[in-house]
Amino acid sequence: MRQKTRFVCVSDTHGYTPSETGFKLPAGNVLIHAGDLTNNGSLKELRRTMDWICKADFEIKIIVGG
Repeated sequence: MRQKTRFVCVSDTHGYTPSETGFKLPAGNVLIHAGDLTNNGSLKELRRTMDWICKADFEIKIIVGG
């Protein structure tokens, strides 16, 4: 039996979490964040973004800085 892999791609979150913007990430196996993790590039914003990404329920997470 073949298993399907579901990719979920987000970008341009600019330091906001999905819950703050009223958006719920769909279920998937692989999360890709395709850039613009922060708004001003501050360490505080980056930590905040990485916190929600680390807690997100995905087997694999791919992060593109930028």
